[in-house]
This record gives sequence, C-alpha cells and structure tokens, in this order.
Amino acid sequence: MNVNPTPTTNGTHQQIPHITFNLPKNKSFNILFTIICLLIIIGLYYFNLPVFSFKFASLYISIMFALLLLARNFLPKNLKKVMVGLAFLSFASMIVFSILSQPLFRSADYRNLLGQVKETEFQKLISPINLDQIPIVDPAFALSLAEKKLGDDFALGSRVILGNPTRQMINGHLYFAIPLLHSGFFKWLTNREQGTPGFIIVSATNPQDIQFIRDVNGKPVHLIYQPNSFWDQNLKRIIYMSGIRNLGIGDFTFELDDQFHPWWTVTIYDHKIGLMGSDAIGTAIVNPETGNVTYYDVKDTPGWVDRIQPSQFVMWQLDFWGNYIHGFWNTMFGKRDMLMTTEGYNVIYGTDNKCYFYTGMTSVGADEGAVGFMLVNTRNKETHFYKISGATETAAMSSAEGKVQNFKYSSTFPILLNVSQIPTFFMTLKDTAGLVKMYAMVSVKDFSLVGVGESVKQARDAYINALSMQRNTNVSLSGNDKISIQSTVTRIGSDIKNGRSFYYVIVASQPNIVFIVNTDLSDFLPVTNIGDPVQLEFLSATDQTVNLLSFTNLKLQKGKEQEQVKN
Repeated sequence: MNVNPTPTTNGTHQQIPHITFNLPKNKSFNILFTIICLLIIIGLYYFNLPVFSFKFASLYISIMFALLLLARNFLPKNLKKVMVGLAFLSFASMIVFSILSQPLFRSADYRNLLGQVKETEFQKLISPINLDQIPIVDPAFALSLAEKKLGDDFALGSRVILGNPTRQMINGHLYFAIPLLHSGFFKWLTNREQGTPGFIIVSATNPQDIQFIRDVNGKPVHLIYQPNSFWDQNLKRIIYMSGIRNLGIGDFTFELDDQFHPWWTVTIYDHKIGLMGSDAIGTAIVNPETGNVTYYDVKDTPGWVDRIQPSQFVMWQLDFWGNYIHGFWNTMFGKRDMLMTTEGYNVIYGTDNKCYFYTGMTSVGADEGAVGFMLVNTRNKETHFYKISGATETAAMSSAEGKVQNFKYSSTFPILLNVSQIPTFFMTLKDTAGLVKMYAMVSVKDFSLVGVGESVKQARDAYINALSMQRNTNVSLSGNDKISIQSTVTRIGSDIKNGRSFYYVIVASQPNIVFIVNTDLSDFLPVTNIGDPVQLEFLSATDQTVNLLSFTNLKLQKGKEQEQVKN
C-alpha cells in the first residue's frame, strides 16, 4: 500500500492514504481451469469417440474445441492467439474440404461408388417360387409376435426391450433374430453383470414358429455388450477402444451363426470422396458375452454373416449412380436419362442363396412407372440391374389394397418373386390391428393383374388365373414352364367361390394331382363327364393342386368342329 500527500484548501498538505493493490497472478486458478479443460476433452473423447482421420469431420471439430479450451489457460498471450488461429484453421479446413467433396466437383466419383452394375436376366437370379419358403412375416409383424412372446414373462418384460429384427438365412431357413436389450440406464446398472437373457427368433415363413432362446447347446446366453449398454460395455465403445479409431463404426446388426450363437456384426466404413462418400470396407464381429472384437475385410468376413453393407449406404449409392449419369449439371437442368430409387426396399435371397437388397428404379419425375429394379449383394455390393418396365412398389401396394378395399386392409412393402418367369410382387394385407389377413400377388409389368387369397396358395392360384384369363396384356406366360398333356377324365366336381364357378378335375395320367379350372377358360366344363378325353395345359409345379391355363374337351371339341364342317 502506498501513501501520497494531498494538498488542503489552505495550502498545507494532509496525508491521505491512496491504496494500490499489486496482486500476483493466481496460478492455482489457472492450473485448476486447465485441469478441468483437460478433463472435459477426455470426457468428449470418451463419450463422442471421434474418428482420428482427416476424412471425418469429427476430427476437425474435436481439434477446434480442444484448442479453444486450452487457449483459456495460463499460456502466454501470443501462444493463445496461435491456438485460436489453429482452431479457426481447423474449422476452415473442414468447411473447405466439405465443399470440395460435394457432387458439384466430384459427380463422377459419386456415380462410381456403387461399382460395376451388371445387367442380368430376371430368371438367372430370382428362383421360381416355393410356397413353403415365401417370407410372409415382415419385420413389423415379427416384432409384434416377439413382443407377445416376451409378454409371457412379466418380470422380464419390465426391464428389457426388443431390438431391431434382422432377417437372415440360417441352415436354409429364413428367420428374424431379435435381441433383448436394456430398457434404460438404471436397468443396465442393476443388470450389468449378467446382461439380458437371450433373444427371440421368429420364422419368416411361419408366424406360429416363435422361439425364446435362453441358452445355446446347454449354455445360458447373456447379452452383456450391446448398443443399449453404457460405459465400458457399450458396443460402439468397445469396438473403438479395441483399436478401430481411424474408421467409421455403424450399422449394428444382430445375427446368428449356423449353430444359433449370437453375434453383433458391425460395419466398418471409410469416406471415399473427401469428407463424404461413406463406403463399407469391413466388419467388426463382437461376441456379446465376452466383448471380444474381431475385424475382417469384406472378402474375409465369415460366410454366415448376411449383412455387411448398410442399407442406407446402398440406397444413397444407387441414387448417386442414377442421378449423375451425365454429371452434376444434368441433375440441375437437363435431367436426361436420370434414374432414382423408388420408395422403400426389401431383403430377398437369390438362387445362389445370397442375400440382396431389392429396390425399384424409376425415371426422375415418374409417378407410378418403374424402368427396372436393382438387386445389391448385402455382403460385397455386387449389383444387378433388371430392365423391366412396370409398376412401382407403391402402385402395386395400392392395386392390392384396391382389390380388397371393402376390408380397408393395408399392404406391406412387396417382396419380389419369380412366378413362371414373370416378375411378381408379393405382399401381405393387414388389418388395423396389424394382423395378417390376406396375401396378394401383383404383376410387375401390369399392376392391374392381381391375385388375393386367405392363404399364399389361394393368392398364387388367383394370380395365375388372372394371368391366364388376360388376353390383351404385355404379360405373357413363359413357354419353358408350360406342360401340355392329353388324358381321360376319371373324376370331376364343381364348387362356387366368391360368385365364380370352379371345377376340379383328375385325369388318368396324373392321378395324384387335382387340376383346378374356372368356367372362363372353357364353355364345355359343365358338360364334361368321366371318361371324356381332354387336353390340359398348366405350369410346372410340385403341388398336389394345380391351376390350369387351358382346358379342352377333345370329344366335345371334335363334335363342334364336325358340326361346323357340315354347316
């Protein structure tokens, strides 16, 4: 404290104290603040898991934030300015690289992300239908069935929720695998040692086949490491901490191997176009009970893994392939030859038993017309393009719903089938409660050709009848699957369904098959008797009941021809 003399009014000086404080810098506070900043940076690293690659924006943002925090500590003023400048440079670099990664500058790279697209004949990859293997259960229905199964255990249902259903092929059968997940932080905290007890599988072809799997080969199943776990048990964090820090981690899929052991299959991806162009490059397979992580390249991923490519990546790349056929400026002005994916996609299996994403392709600006459809291998992204003009999935769904509009059923997203070499949409029709009530088949080429029924077989039969009765249509039945026989009627009967007459015929040469035919195909059906020679035409099938494409009573036909000659 300094004391200075102060003059008075009479000219004398009075000593009035003038206090000046000279405090030293509070280094303890600055150190404490720096420690807090470092803890914040460590916390952001632990919780946000930034990708340590200049191909990802998270690295630039993390660097910028860390530099700005550290610039607040006891560093010299000039060094603070340097750190703030570096933070600004990090942010500016991210903006510049992001702009340079846009399709305006890299449209050709975006189009090529999908890789080679093969034009393929429909029959070579989509196998003829097997009624027993048609997936009549969609993901929403599978989840509903699993919830009912879970509801049988009231105590368990209060602490777990169901994860996303994954459709996959296991030992030649289609299933939905649905994991049990923690319902929240406190549920995880009280059950972190044992995790959740198992998973549920639902047959995709039989809604009555629902199994709650609590153990595999006599060993209890505990899903400890999962997306709904926290801290050191969180699925993404253990993959990140295992060493995968310079690549993207996403698309957590619950899959089963051929022995029904559960695994998490997680896509590892990179950016191929600057800061954009996400593309799968491998898979991290995680044991949900031990937390062990194994990384595989795409080509080395075990064969039981059906899904490597995220559906979102594939749909983006299909749109890039269709949009940038003539570069960026064509998308803005000319729009020549541009294609885009239709609304929605599905998962199907080809004749090679491989898993594919299916979606239609339509011209930009088209309403209900498709120019073809795509099948993209869910493992290696091998892409097949089928140039078949016809209806979009949305139009087919509306057509099926219109067939039963009095019931007000809603259609699920279609699955693509091969019905006698004809591309066909198959879908289920649900009531307002989400229960499957009917099934429908709709021709891709002509969505006015619809068959519906209360079973898959009835829908197939009605669809084939619609195809066979249609005279002026661009849909034609393949001659490769047609069979024509001549034989003698051994039994014949009739029935009326929905106001239409159907006849059931058994012939001597095919005693184990009942042939079904309606009166629209022949006027001679009502007067056909046992012992009459007939000619039948039908599609190759393994069923015991077969719908006829044509029916000719040779005896009555001959008589008619003779009568015409006399006249």
